[in-house]
Amino acid sequence: MSNDFQVTDAQREKEKAIVGFIGPSGSGKTAGALLVAYGMMKEAYPEADDAEIWSKIGVVDTEHRRAKLYANLQFDDTRIGQFKHIDFTPPYTTERYQMAVEAIKNAGAEVIIIDSLSHNWQGEGGIVETHGGMTGNSFQNWGKLAPETTKLVKTLTQNSVHILATLRTKQEYVVEQDSNGKMAPRKVGTKPVQKDEMEYEFMLNFTIGIDHMAETSKDNTRMFEGSSLKLNPEVGRKLYQWLELGIDVKAEEEAERIGLITHIKMMIEGNEKAAQMIEEFQIKANQKLDQWNIKLARAAIERLNSVLGGESGEK
Repeated sequence: MSNDFQVTDAQREKEKAIVGFIGPSGSGKTAGALLVAYGMMKEAYPEADDAEIWSKIGVVDTEHRRAKLYANLQFDDTRIGQFKHIDFTPPYTTERYQMAVEAIKNAGAEVIIIDSLSHNWQGEGGIVETHGGMTGNSFQNWGKLAPETTKLVKTLTQNSVHILATLRTKQEYVVEQDSNGKMAPRKVGTKPVQKDEMEYEFMLNFTIGIDHMAETSKDNTRMFEGSSLKLNPEVGRKLYQWLELGIDVKAEEEAERIGLITHIKMMIEGNEKAAQMIEEFQIKANQKLDQWNIKLARAAIERLNSVLGGESGEK
């Protein structure tokens, strides 16, 4: 009997992103995806200018061209540039999603944002509408449509580009107490508008609230789990390193943080003025030196160098 299975030693390989951005309308899914995509390409092409970086990002837009509204908007230190764009109109069939991804990839996009994947499920020409128009047994008809989801998953997971996909959630409201002690409604998202199992196909899912803060419902990278964060280019930079370079970003950052703190300790050793400055930093930050993050440690070193006239060189 022939053996079709080959045993190999597992090793870390480069991968392409398949990331979901899940949340209610107005939570910032599109903007978050654009900023993460920018960070990925900025890390991939550090010498490129912004125009070239944005030219490598493409949006397949099912939301009535709304993604274009973000062009030239400023988000903190990042201005959204001229990305590639497809105005994806109905019908929202799996085949047309495949064609749109292929078209924008052939135009040079290396990160493709599908905004939104929900229309393939619950949109004109989508799977739910197709099922509603079928005759015969409803349960059996769902089985006949299963290959459509399989094809879509293949487009997402077996591609030569990075895929960032937004998924809308069904909107619900909860009534809770606001900062003034009054009861007020707050919009929340529930399940993504897609086939129930779809979100499990992603390596990383950001669930975004109406306050624009993101948490992970799934994180194979293990870099963002357990934290609430604002999506920005730094998230994309870390993600790209994990995907393409195969390095432990968290370990590298911790090594850098410890190195900076060690450098500060060397700078203040035997220097009363420097030690007093660091003591003041600790009081303001309400953290001991050993607990400082990279940003605070760098700021302290910069301040020490400035005030002490370069008595110690920066790391």
